[in-house]
Formats: sequence, structure tokens, C-alpha cells
Amino acid sequence: MKKLTAILFLFNIIIFSFVSYGQDNSSGDFNSTIKSLSSDAAKGYVGPIISSFGSNLNSGWVTKVPSASKLSFSLELKIVAMGTKIDDALKTFSTVGSFNFTKSQAQDIAGQAAPNDFVAQSQIEQELLSHAWTLGISGPTIMGSKDQNVVLDFQGQTITYNNVQYQIPNYTLTDVSGFLDNLSLFPTATIQLGVGTFMGTNVEIRWFPKVNIKDLGDFTYWGFGFTHNPAVWFPGTEFPVDFAVGYHYQDLKVGTIFETKTSMIGIYASKTFGAIISFTPYVGITSESSTTTVNYDYTYDLNGITQTTNINFELKGANNMGLTVGAAFKLAILNLNIDYKFASVKTISAGLTFGF
Repeated sequence: MKKLTAILFLFNIIIFSFVSYGQDNSSGDFNSTIKSLSSDAAKGYVGPIISSFGSNLNSGWVTKVPSASKLSFSLELKIVAMGTKIDDALKTFSTVGSFNFTKSQAQDIAGQAAPNDFVAQSQIEQELLSHAWTLGISGPTIMGSKDQNVVLDFQGQTITYNNVQYQIPNYTLTDVSGFLDNLSLFPTATIQLGVGTFMGTNVEIRWFPKVNIKDLGDFTYWGFGFTHNPAVWFPGTEFPVDFAVGYHYQDLKVGTIFETKTSMIGIYASKTFGAIISFTPYVGITSESSTTTVNYDYTYDLNGITQTTNINFELKGANNMGLTVGAAFKLAILNLNIDYKFASVKTISAGLTFGF
């Protein structure tokens, strides 16, 4: 990865890393890129980032089980950073789907199909603009190389004019390349506030005020959850480890193009060794879900009339279950933790916590 513009604003706001990166990327802004794609093409292009983003959001919430007290006070401010490794297989895609052309695209294709026959070019152009075409669509995903472009393959289709069959060549979408330029690790970050403890329960909040992102619109983000230690209902009973159950939810919007919702239910266990200076290994088993809605306007030409169609579809993250293993190190009011989630999309998370 040659370049990745910092996505951390103030205390590491949680933002799509490709938003910041794209503003300095020679491939152009993401808003223009996505609006050049039909629904089938867009699903293949953005799909790989959905699972990575969902897994990141569902990480870093719980690093220590709440105390089994009915009423006590704790306050923690945590800066959390998460990242998923991007396999090479996620940097390219290949599918078959529907595609409509703009007038300029049809003219380019017609010129290649019949380079020396302007009358045939006009007829081919009209045919290309008469309906949606079923094509092979392949190339870099949003994670792929900016030096590669998405290619449309007519798969041997021909257009006949004046008893002559014209082979329609592959067409390269020069404005759609790998936006993140072979990104190897997809990062996300956030601030989290934890407050407790009431009847063995801590409440966790993630939130940031509205921020305007160039070419995409307003970014808004919030999340909440709770972690409960059932041992509070068994006073006087000693357990070998501290354990808890928890639920967490998040909602993130970027302009009108993206909205991601995640939720997670988990069972957690930890054991603290020491007091002012301590070491706490922890483990969590989670059931996760994440859904991203993609919404944008797709413009093309049909029978001489410019059409604008609203594209709206949902993509679900790959993770269903996860096993997180980690450890936290405390020195007075400062706590550092790191963990790794074993799941379909594997994620590493680290946090720096200030609290008492």
C-alpha cells in the first residue's frame, strides 16, 4: 500500500477509511466511482469491504467483565482501534449481471466494433442504448489496485447490421479502478465511554457528532450496549472466573450512500491478577450480524433519453460467530488491551483506556 491518508480525526473517529483515502487518490472520489456502476456491478465491487467493516465495528467492546456489585462507580474512556486483514482473493471479483450504457460509452464501443463504417457505428450505438445488456463484469474490487479497471465482457455477443455481424469488444470502465489500491489491512477506530456499575451491569456508548465528508455528505455514528455479570445474583458465591453476558448495537451513515447497522450478543469471561498493577486475560464468544445498505443514483441513456435509476441494495457481513481471545494490562488508571477474533473475517483489536 503506497499511501493511506489518516482516517483518525480528533480521537480516531470511526469513519470508512476509503472516504479519506479516496480524496487524495488519483482514481477520483468514491461518489463518482459508485455512480458509474449498475447494481450487479456495484455488489461485486463493494462487497468485500462490507464484511471487514462489520467485523471491525463488532470488535473491541468488552475487555473486562463488570464487577458483581449492586452499586459501585466506574468510568472508562477508551480509544479503540480495529483492523481486518484483506486477502488477495478479496481484491478482484467476477460476476455476470445487467448493465446499461451512457451515450459516450456506446459511442466508444461502436467505434471499436466498426472502426471504418460510420453508418454501422450509428446503428450499433442505437442497439447498445436500446436495452440493458447481460455481461461478464470483472476487475478490481474497492480493495484492489488503482492501476486496474473494471472490464465489461460481451461474451461473444454480436450486433447485425446490413447482413454483417459485428463482434462487440470488451469495454473498460476507465473511471472505475481499485479505489483503495491493494489495501492490506482495513482499519477502523472509535471512542467508547463505559459507565457502571448498577446491579452488575455496565453501559457502553459509542457516539460522534455529525461531520461533513467531501463528496459524500454527512457522517453520523452512534452505538450502545451493556454487559451484565450474573454473579451479582449469587452473593457470597465464589466463581473461578468472572463472567458476563452482553449486547451491543451500532448505526453508521455516510451521506445517503451507506448505512451500516451491526449487532452482537456475547458471553464473556475474564480473570484479573493483581490490583493497582494487574494482568487480565479474557475471552468472548459472540453471535454477530452486520448489514450495509448501499443507495445511490445510476445514470445512463435508453433510446435517446437520459435515465436516472435509484439503486438500493443490502449486503450482509460474513461473520456469524466469533471467538475473541485477548489480554489487558493495567497500571493505575491506564489500561492497555489487545485481542484477536477468530471468525470468518478475522480481526485484531487494541485499546487504550483511561478510567477509575
